Amino acid sequence: MELVIVADLEGMSGVAERVWCDPADPEYARALDQYAEDVRAVSQAARAFGIARIRLLDWHGRAIPPSLCTSDIEPALLPLDRNPRVAVLLGFHARGDAPRAFAPCTLLPGLSIEWDGRPAGELALSSRWLGEQGIPLLLVSGDRALTAEAELWTDQTTAIAVKLAHSPDRAECLPPDRTRAALADALQRVLARRSWWWVYRPSSPIDVTVSLPAGGQERLVASSMNKLFVQLDRLVARAGGIPTLARLASS
Repeated sequence: MELVIVADLEGMSGVAERVWCDPADPEYARALDQYAEDVRAVSQAARAFGIARIRLLDWHGRAIPPSLCTSDIEPALLPLDRNPRVAVLLGFHARGDAPRAFAPCTLLPGLSIEWDGRPAGELALSSRWLGEQGIPLLLVSGDRALTAEAELWTDQTTAIAVKLAHSPDRAECLPPDRTRAALADALQRVLARRSWWWVYRPSSPIDVTVSLPAGGQERLVASSMNKLFVQLDRLVARAGGIPTLARLASS
């Protein structure tokens, strides 16, 4: 059995300022250290339970912190193969239009998605991408707004809140040692109960409405998450953003 940790930066323990997530900011290295510590806590809990292999996939293709480049944690290679695996969505942020959220965003500022009559963000996209491949989701983490979003999109999965937003740019973080202990404990409890392993398959066909930053809407209909990701990347590029989903679409 393999665990794939799909990670983002903004929702990690100890990341209290949005500006820290900018590679040009002096505190970016500090944010990456927090990222690494959350990943390490989850990895160690999985190893202690008997998971043989841990792979790390950054949701946006961010370079993996050097401190995680060890034999214990391997980069996830795309496309994902068919080996039996489970997944964790670690350190995610809430969708762009979420209230009382830290660093809210859906692919780029000002973009929003409606899916099956519900507002959707990157949690919805990532959980359905995993689900389409038959990969059970065991745990999600982020700020309190992200865990509220999880009640809409991953309601059968344990969600751990590691911080509370004071504004989109600043959060009050819970003590990181406590949140990492909570992440480890939650993962081991879920690993022990297969009835808690949940696969979130997307609706068919996938039909979403995207509201664009400059105004206007586009309806996207796709037969798979991979094809939806290609369409979303085209919209992001057209709006001046950086496409990050196409590398996942090959899987």
